[in-house]
Amino acid sequence: MLKLVGACLIMASAAGIGVSFSTDLKRRCQELRILKQLAYMLRGEIKFTKTPLPEAFSHISVRLPEPFGNFLSNVAEALGTADGRTFGELWREKIKESLAGSHLSRMDKEQLGTLGEVLGYLDLEMQLASIDLYLEQLELSIQEAESSMCSKQKLYQSLGVAGGIFLVILLI
Repeated sequence: MLKLVGACLIMASAAGIGVSFSTDLKRRCQELRILKQLAYMLRGEIKFTKTPLPEAFSHISVRLPEPFGNFLSNVAEALGTADGRTFGELWREKIKESLAGSHLSRMDKEQLGTLGEVLGYLDLEMQLASIDLYLEQLELSIQEAESSMCSKQKLYQSLGVAGGIFLVILLI
């Protein structure tokens, strides 16, 4: 009886691990869409209201879910106390601090970091062009993530169950 309970617990936990990994893929797609929303909001603030970056980040941060709202408010706060560092350095530092727990891949964070490198010193037209380029890259990332999400979700769930079965057989 005890072996049966143990086997059921092993199966449930292994299946749960597979479901957890597949959920991470879905959350990454959601977070990429939030980044797209962030970029569109930033583009609008720069293009139509010609708001300085710290103010734009503060305005946008209240409209975005965590950790992205926190990320932008941290960037706005850091710009107030720049300490001689460039905008790109501050931007990348806040990405590492604020988005560490997100489901974004390393490449997603690199693309976001590259956007920060060009935002801080270019004129209005070039900032808008840089945001447009980032939006194109982001759209490709979203399409790639969504296309691979279905097959990878099934794979992770199946591997979780198969791994659980393997462990049960191994231990019995």
